[in-house]
Amino acid sequence: MRQQYWGWSNEGHGLKPPLNNSYDLSRLIGDFYLHLNRHVAIFAQLGRFDAIGKDLPLNAADASEGRLQQGFVELKQSVGPVKLTARLGRQEITLGSGRYVWVNDSSNIRTTHDGLRLHGDFSGNATFDLFYSRPVTPTPGAFTDFNSHAGTFGAGYVSEVVVPNVLHIDEYYYFRHNIGAQYAGLTGNEDRDTIGGRLWGAIGPFKYDSDFAYQFGTFDARPISAFGTSTRVMYSLEAAAWQPGLQFQTSYFSGTGHGAATIGTFNPPFGRPTMLNYAGLETLENLIEAYPALVVNPTSDLALRFGPEVLWRASVYDAVYISRTTPLTQTMSATDRARYIGTNLVATAQWRVQPNVTVFAEYLHELAGPAITLAGGKGADVGIGQIDVNF
Repeated sequence: MRQQYWGWSNEGHGLKPPLNNSYDLSRLIGDFYLHLNRHVAIFAQLGRFDAIGKDLPLNAADASEGRLQQGFVELKQSVGPVKLTARLGRQEITLGSGRYVWVNDSSNIRTTHDGLRLHGDFSGNATFDLFYSRPVTPTPGAFTDFNSHAGTFGAGYVSEVVVPNVLHIDEYYYFRHNIGAQYAGLTGNEDRDTIGGRLWGAIGPFKYDSDFAYQFGTFDARPISAFGTSTRVMYSLEAAAWQPGLQFQTSYFSGTGHGAATIGTFNPPFGRPTMLNYAGLETLENLIEAYPALVVNPTSDLALRFGPEVLWRASVYDAVYISRTTPLTQTMSATDRARYIGTNLVATAQWRVQPNVTVFAEYLHELAGPAITLAGGKGADVGIGQIDVNF
């Protein structure tokens, strides 16, 4: 069970209604995992999702009177040195760091896929995942989304241990057929391929995690050429009081240039905007980010993080993008060629009250830059309170 409270002022930088919005999101999920034997299992997960007091229009991921969140048949078999697991049916999927393929957990209804996944594990030294699916679009009625799909998605993901705990290398390929995509003031259907890699691991108290990806394909008749990268590093003083840590995250996601025949806007298949901030005020398109933060742990069950997140546009001729890859077209006017979007002052707390209860809160205050104010926008404020109860 998860209960969320959201309070917004100037949602969407004040450029898209509703401007002020406060509401509750509630989800209740139950599941069962039936193992017929050591090779065959059945998993089913049913959920009810409610949005209380939210101004219309509701997001598709806000509310459903009831849905099959997950339901798949699982087959397991060892073939030589590899342990294979196949899942057929409706399922959630996160790959790698989750930056580019994520379950969208900040929304009330998590992203699900109807498809097939094959996972292989070489005794922990390497893994691979092959996936093909039709992503599911949630519907508000009870159990009415079985023919509600948004394009197609395919993936191949390999992860290898080079030096245990110190260096892991991942390689991946994603394909996404997307209907009604919007970039740089244009709307159309696209076939977008993503090839990339990830470096991650730890050297003593120093941790690092980096993704690099290039995208190509077609957006209607236009070619796509886009690049995205994000890196997070963390240095922890584990012997000190409160175990303070210094964290830094930097990202670059390309945008489309002036009058370009090529779409240069980076768009991950199922991007994770909460890697920027939990509110997801901006998304992973046409963005440059620098985000230093201080993390402290007053107790073993409480973590606090504070920091300023500074944001710019990668291309001043492309829009500022908000939730679910929505371009703010006002920021593309000839009078708005500013690069600086603004600075988000972010404070986050997570408290594990007991093993099955977790409380989370975040407050964000945006100092809007000229890319927003020249378009008539204002700085945003958002507060989130959340409680998770799991049995």
